[in-house]
Amino acid sequence: MAKRGVAGAGAAGEPIPLSRFGALVAQLESVVASARQKPPDALLCFDLLSELSSALDEAPKETIQLWQRKCEDALQSLLVFGACRPVRRLASSAMGRIIQKGDAISVYARASTLQGWLVDGKRADPMACAGAAQCLGEIYRLFGRKITAGLIETSNIVAKLMKYHEDFVRQDALLLLENALEGSGGGGSGEAYLEAFRIIMRGGISDKAYIVRVAAARCLKAFANIGGPGLGMAELDTSMSCCVKGLEDNVSAVRDSFVEALGAILALAVNPDAQVTKGGKKQNVSAKKFDDSLQKHLILPFLKASGANAKKLRIGLSLSWVFFLQMIHMKYGTLDSELQNYAVQVMEILQGNGSPDPHALACVLYILRVGFADQMTELTQREFLVFLGRKLESSNYTAPTRVATLRILSYLLRSLGEVPSEFKDVLDNTVVAALSHSSANVRVEAALTLRALAEVDPTCVGGLVSYGITTLHALRETLSFDKGKNLNHELDSLHGQATVLAALVAISPKLLLGYPARLPKSVLELSKKMLNGFSRNPVAATAEREAGWLLLASLLASMPKEELEDQVFDVLLLWASPFTGNPESYLSQIQDWTSELRVLSVAIEALTAFIRSFVSPIIATANGGILLNPVLAYLELYPLYLR
Repeated sequence: MAKRGVAGAGAAGEPIPLSRFGALVAQLESVVASARQKPPDALLCFDLLSELSSALDEAPKETIQLWQRKCEDALQSLLVFGACRPVRRLASSAMGRIIQKGDAISVYARASTLQGWLVDGKRADPMACAGAAQCLGEIYRLFGRKITAGLIETSNIVAKLMKYHEDFVRQDALLLLENALEGSGGGGSGEAYLEAFRIIMRGGISDKAYIVRVAAARCLKAFANIGGPGLGMAELDTSMSCCVKGLEDNVSAVRDSFVEALGAILALAVNPDAQVTKGGKKQNVSAKKFDDSLQKHLILPFLKASGANAKKLRIGLSLSWVFFLQMIHMKYGTLDSELQNYAVQVMEILQGNGSPDPHALACVLYILRVGFADQMTELTQREFLVFLGRKLESSNYTAPTRVATLRILSYLLRSLGEVPSEFKDVLDNTVVAALSHSSANVRVEAALTLRALAEVDPTCVGGLVSYGITTLHALRETLSFDKGKNLNHELDSLHGQATVLAALVAISPKLLLGYPARLPKSVLELSKKMLNGFSRNPVAATAEREAGWLLLASLLASMPKEELEDQVFDVLLLWASPFTGNPESYLSQIQDWTSELRVLSVAIEALTAFIRSFVSPIIATANGGILLNPVLAYLELYPLYLR
C-alpha cells in the first residue's frame, strides 16, 4: 500500500524514477493511445511485449509496483482493441506475470474488470473478446484459487462466447474454461462446475471446428485433474462415452486430446478418494462400478470396433489404457506391484479372438510394454515375469493371448538381464510346453522367448541345444511309424523344437561365452538326416524336410564358413533333389501345395544363406543381390559330375 502512495504522489507531480521497465511501459501506453486512430502494427507490438517480458525478469519488485497499474491498463487496452493471436498470448502472459511479481492484490480488480468487459453485450469484436478471454484465463491459471467466487460468472461468459461464429473465439472461450477449472482446483461452487460441464457437453465436444473439439477434450481432462467437482458417476460415465466416440474423429489432434481425457477420467473413476462432489464430500461408489467402467469404455469398444475407423479407435483405446495406467501410478500413487492386476483385463482383449489379429496383438503388446513393464522397478518386473509365466499354465488362454504373453516375457528378460530363479521353476510347464502348441505363431514366439533367455543367461545354451537335438532325434523315430491321433501333436513338437534350435544356433556366435564346439557338426548332421532320410508318411516327411531346411538355413546364415568348409560339397548336394530332375513328375507328386511351398521357401532361404557365405564374398553383384540361375545350373550338372 505504501508503494501505491508513491505512485499516486508521482501522478500528482512528484516524478517517478524512469527505469528500462518504465520506459517500455511508456512506449506501450503510446502505442495504445495511437491505436484509437490506427490499429497498432503487430510486429511492433510483438517486439515491444517481448522486451517487456524480458524486463520483468530483471526489474525489482519495487520498480514493477511503481508502474504496475499503468502497465496493466495498457495491456488490457491493447487486448480489447483487437490484437492478433501471438500478441494476445504475449500480452496475457505479461499481465499474469506483472501481477505475480508486483502487487498481487490487484488480481481481484483486474479479473473483475475483464469479466465486466466480457459481460457487456456491446463489446462484440471477436478478436477483442478472444484477447480478453485469453487474459482472464491466464489470471485464472495463476491465481484461480483466490478468485473462485467469480467462477459462475466466468462459466456464463464462456457460454456467451460459445455462440460466436468465429472458431478462434470459441476455442479461446474453452481455453479460458480449462484454465478456470484447473486454477480453481475444485474450490468453486458446485453450480459453477455443473454449468461448465453442460457447456462442454452441449456444444464443445461436437463443434464443427476441430480446434474447438480439442479445447473441449482438454476441459474434460481438466475436470478429471481437479477431482470432478460437482459430478457424479452418471456425468463421468457420459463424459467417458463421449471420449470413446471422439477417438474415431478424423483429426489426429482431436483423437490425441480425447485419449488423454478418457485416461484421466478413468483414473479418477477408479480412485474414489480423489473424487469431490458438492460441498467437498467424497464419492461413495462400489469397486464393481470401477471395473465396469474399464470393461465398458476400454475393452468392449475395442472388441466391437469395426468399419473404416476401427484402427483409429483401437489405437486410441490403447493409448488411453497407457495414459490411464500412468495416471493411477504417478498421480494417484498406485504401487507398480498393483499394476499387474490390470494386466489380466488387458489380456481379455485377445481372449475373445481365437484367430490371430496382428493389429489387436500390436495394441495389446504396446499396452503391456509401455503401460506396465516400463513403469515397473526391477523387483516388480521380476514378479511380473513370474506372474505372466504362471498365466501360461492356464488352458483357457487363446493363441493370440499366449503370443502376447510370450513376447512380453522376452522383453522382460532382456530388461532384467537375468533369469530369476522363480521363473526357472515354471519354465518347463510354460515356455517349453508352448513349443508343442497347435498354433505355429505360439511355437515361434516360444522359441524367441527361449532365445531371449539364452541371451541373458548364456550358460543354459549348451543344455537347451542338447535337449533340442535329443528331442528332434526322438521325434523322428516316433514319426517314422506314428499314424494315430498323436501325429499332429508330434508334428507340432517337431516344428517347435526345430524352431528353437534354429533360434539358438542363430545367436550362438554372438554370445559372450561362445557356443559348444560340437554344435555346428551336430546340427548339420541332424539337418542332413531330416533332408535325406525322412519318413515314408508324406505328411511327416514334409514336416521333417521343412525342419531340416530351417536348421540348415540358420546354420549357414550364422556360423563362420570355416566351421563347414570341409563339408561344403555335401551341403551343396542337399539342393540337388528339390531343384533338379523332371519338374512335371515333381509337381504331379505334390498333395499339399501349402506345405510344399513352405518347404521350398525355407529351402530357398537356406540356399541364399549358402551363397552369401560361400559365393557372395568372391562374386559380388552390382546391387548386392544374388544370382541364382548360375547356381541352379550348377546343381543340375552336379549329379552328372558325380557319375
